[in-house]
Amino acid sequence: MKHYLEFTVNVKPDEATKFILEDSDLTSNLIFQDRKVAGEKVIVILVFEKFFFRNNSTASLTVTIDDFSSVTYVKCISSGNGEGLLDFGWGAGKSFIRPIREILENHILDIIEDN
Repeated sequence: MKHYLEFTVNVKPDEATKFILEDSDLTSNLIFQDRKVAGEKVIVILVFEKFFFRNNSTASLTVTIDDFSSVTYVKCISSGNGEGLLDFGWGAGKSFIRPIREILENHILDIIEDN
């Protein structure tokens, strides 16, 4: 089951990335990181992986942080966190996204989507 969170922050992508990667409470494994620059605009892509004992599955979390608009957008997509035919995740997807939101909480301007 996938979960998606999109919000804007009042910091640039590199600063938001630094906050995320330097947070000692983040318990997932960073398996991929990329940064691209187009003129003065930046996009950072982070991919995390975590094993959830509650449903015996490995989940991935993809985070994109970009300033292609007038503000910085953070998009978090968790996937692969469900089990069985009904893809039941026992809340693993939302709990995987939550730390990113908590790390950047003091910088959030607006929540665009949270499902």
